[in-house]
Amino acid sequence: MGLEGGHEIRTGADSVMLQTSSFKVDRGSVLHSGIFNKELASSFVSAVFIVIYLISMAVLGEIGLIHYLVAAVIFVIIFPLSRTFIFKAPVLITEVDKGSGVVTLTLKRNLGSRVIGKDFSELRQFDVEYIRIEPENPDGVAVVEKIALQHGTVIPGFGEVKEFYNVVARFADSDQVVFTTTSDAEAKKVVDTLNSYVVKT
Repeated sequence: MGLEGGHEIRTGADSVMLQTSSFKVDRGSVLHSGIFNKELASSFVSAVFIVIYLISMAVLGEIGLIHYLVAAVIFVIIFPLSRTFIFKAPVLITEVDKGSGVVTLTLKRNLGSRVIGKDFSELRQFDVEYIRIEPENPDGVAVVEKIALQHGTVIPGFGEVKEFYNVVARFADSDQVVFTTTSDAEAKKVVDTLNSYVVKT
């Protein structure tokens, strides 16, 4: 399944694995995701390659129709590659294995991975934490929305209060957010599934 903003759970006789790309809550970038997103960033990368190609061809000689066709092909190739590999969201894999007595948190990123291993006895339970994020500058939001409307543009969700539900692994010495969602029901369902493997026997 696609993991961006979602999750996947795999269960076994004595183990459960949660995999997700949604495990961090922040106020987002300065540019709203409706304006600046991974697709737009991938387009910029493709555009850079195209500009470099066309400038190179112009230096070597005149630019003809064939060069613009090649530029279009470059865009078609570079755009999905950069979207898939350069701007691929990191993935957090949480695995509780009662059989081996180990809890593993694996963060997979484009450049390398990070693994944290803990003893199963250190895991207390999984909980849901509620987080509410409000705009820091309502007046600034109003100004931006006014300017956008003057240009006939609507920015969905801009300046709205954001509510998140974090699934948190409680260890003896620390807490770790393993999944973030905007759905209370989804968070509780994930917690119930994970906690069913935490019961000490």
